[in-house]
Amino acid sequence: MTFRLREADATLKLFLTLFIAVMSAGYLIGLFFVEHTTSLSSQGIQEQFLGSANVQTIQEMKYAKSANEMYVFLHNHILSLSLVFLALGGIFYFSSLVSDGVKKFLIVEPFIAVVTTFGGIVLIRFVSPLFSWLVLLSGVSLFVCYCVMGYLILRELWFPRHKQ
Repeated sequence: MTFRLREADATLKLFLTLFIAVMSAGYLIGLFFVEHTTSLSSQGIQEQFLGSANVQTIQEMKYAKSANEMYVFLHNHILSLSLVFLALGGIFYFSSLVSDGVKKFLIVEPFIAVVTTFGGIVLIRFVSPLFSWLVLLSGVSLFVCYCVMGYLILRELWFPRHKQ
């Protein structure tokens, strides 16, 4: 017999809901920080890692990240986001609201997006600023997968009448 989220008792529902709520708060704070430092733009992402290009028009001076800063940044973000999506995907695995193909995509895509997002950041810093578009697109993919999985988990936990 396979466990499904819709079968969870009240204690597990509360536990998972609070976990997702607190994790989402942390995720959103991170997104607000990204918006604050990059304006969610290709140019902003480039400046964050390559430094400010035009000193006359900038509001805040940004310097190119050193190799050491890049190592720390990549280490922290890749490890933490991998764990976030391990937890979220691990919970989502027990959902019964979507087909196995959609479930597999939503569980696997965030890990691919973590690699392309942070690989893209390395490519921006050491190869070409044009890779900022890769970072933007893969970052959007991370966000969409997070939101869809979180929504479907909460929907099945609290409104389990679907696809019995």
